[in-house]
Amino acid sequence: MKKLIITPFLIVIGALEILLLIMSVYFLLIDNNGGKALGGAIAFIGFIIFIVIILIEQSILNFRKFNKEKVWLLESVILIIVAIYIYLNGISIG
Repeated sequence: MKKLIITPFLIVIGALEILLLIMSVYFLLIDNNGGKALGGAIAFIGFIIFIVIILIEQSILNFRKFNKEKVWLLESVILIIVAIYIYLNGISIG
């Protein structure tokens, strides 16, 4: 990668990556009783998926020179839609 381009996805997913890394280390190494170890493994998988998403996004942005304002607008709209969906429906599996 040439350089790190600051985008809304990078900011939000970067913060979530820090939380997922802390959560996975805690649940896998420190407090791994029963379902908590499974939660730590799922958090670690989420951490890896977020890293892949960020790498793909940064690779695309470095490969093609996009207008920074359009990238910020598009990613902000996507994050706002996701936030509204989570607010209205909550986070659940199934």
